[in-house]
Amino acid sequence: MKYRATLVALFLVPTVWGAASLVGSLTASGDIVCPGENVRDGEERPGPMRPGDTLCSVLDGSTAVATRTYDQQRAHQALERRRNAGNGVVLMLYGAAGALVAWRATRPPLPPPPGPETERERSGHL
Repeated sequence: MKYRATLVALFLVPTVWGAASLVGSLTASGDIVCPGENVRDGEERPGPMRPGDTLCSVLDGSTAVATRTYDQQRAHQALERRRNAGNGVVLMLYGAAGALVAWRATRPPLPPPPGPETERERSGHL
């Protein structure tokens, strides 16, 4: 029976991970944040992007790999939140279904139901 709990626990891991991903995407800040350097009027500015910001350098380490405007960054962050929410739901469904199937498939068999008495049993002649 120890393997039963282990198997169910292995399916509960993606369920918890999916729930965390879903909650994280639903509670994400509405601020538009540049993942690299936020450049406004030729100067790097700290903090979230504001409407009118024209350049957000997306960095990979110290190398700029892309640039985005405020609207592009807002759309990218909205898409990322939707993806995280979708992935969270899929992981939760997978984990919950797997845990349920594992629990049901590894439970001990039920004893057979009592059958109808035969004439012989009722008369006391076995």
